[in-house]
Amino acid sequence: MFTRQLQLNVNKMIKQSISAFILASLLLLVSCVSNKKTSLEAFNQDIYTPEYASGFKILGADNVQSTLIQVFNPWQGAKDVEMSYFISRNGEQAPAGFTGPTIPAGAKQIVCMSSSYIAMLDALGQADRIVAVSGIDYVSNPYIIAHKDSIKDMGPEMNYELLLGLKPDVVLLYGIGDAQTAVTDKLKELSIPYMYVGEYLEESPLGKAEWMVALSELTDSREKGIEIFSEIPKRYQTLKDLTASVELRPTVMFNTPWNDSWIMPSTKSYMAQLVNDAGADYIYKENTSNSSAPIGLETAYGLIQKADYWINVGMASTLDELKAVNPKFTDAKSVREKTAYNNNLRLTATGGNEYWESAVVRPDIVLRDLIHIFHPELVSDSLYYYRHLE
Repeated sequence: MFTRQLQLNVNKMIKQSISAFILASLLLLVSCVSNKKTSLEAFNQDIYTPEYASGFKILGADNVQSTLIQVFNPWQGAKDVEMSYFISRNGEQAPAGFTGPTIPAGAKQIVCMSSSYIAMLDALGQADRIVAVSGIDYVSNPYIIAHKDSIKDMGPEMNYELLLGLKPDVVLLYGIGDAQTAVTDKLKELSIPYMYVGEYLEESPLGKAEWMVALSELTDSREKGIEIFSEIPKRYQTLKDLTASVELRPTVMFNTPWNDSWIMPSTKSYMAQLVNDAGADYIYKENTSNSSAPIGLETAYGLIQKADYWINVGMASTLDELKAVNPKFTDAKSVREKTAYNNNLRLTATGGNEYWESAVVRPDIVLRDLIHIFHPELVSDSLYYYRHLE
């Protein structure tokens, strides 16, 4: 009896040992799989190629869940600049030879150094992931305003001590060229992941909005980002179709002088495209480059004498305020005929302007406003971003 019981105990111990060995082997195998490094060259599969944006794409590789976000020329004047960001999933390591930032997928602690990134995350329903912004007093987003006590203000420049305390998953940077190198070097030193977002350089209104898909990759909600974005071109095209057969296309002038210089967008610019899609013509045809450029004041004065409409006129909210900027503005055709409009209808009490924040993800609303201005018979909706100067 004793011998039989001993044999049973021995068999039980053997089975337990075998089970433990198998379990340990499986865990080791899983660990090896999750920690294996895929070559950088293997990330050649298109996960998401934008239809409208030119500044980013998302790549993947066989048998891995992690992805690479490639960002191209993320600041004004950049040429042949390419940056890659490894979005890590399931403990997978960055590819061998990869030297860029590694960002954990599902980022929950996000620092936004531009208000347009706030709007993108808000459009994704993820504003609650924002832990710090730059210039909080100028932000118009309702969530940020309601949580001013807990969301930190990084100020115009990076507060590294504050940043370290936040332990962010990623810092979203606004590219300003080589001057930003000191910032990224410091972030690398502190082991804080970052990514440049170059939506402001996109020439397509829809391309700007499409950057929300790049941000959705960071928050591990790519499908949601694609779904939300996909509705924007549909709404935009429906509005654009309204102006397809307009016979009268009024001419449009932009901006006001700054430091004795009048900056005019190119004919390929975001605003020029919006004006064209709204059934009007940008009056200044000479700048066909990929960036805005200054023109002489006398040239600009000549243009405002002829333009049927004048929009985006600095800080002015009334015609008197506009005329006070320069007495020569009194003779502008749009001032005489009261066809001047400004994109500052939605201001906050502290000086923020929602246009510079949410319009990036709502190009259809901007287009609707412009159609309302140039062809009021085509849309009945009230202006959302623009005010009529009277």
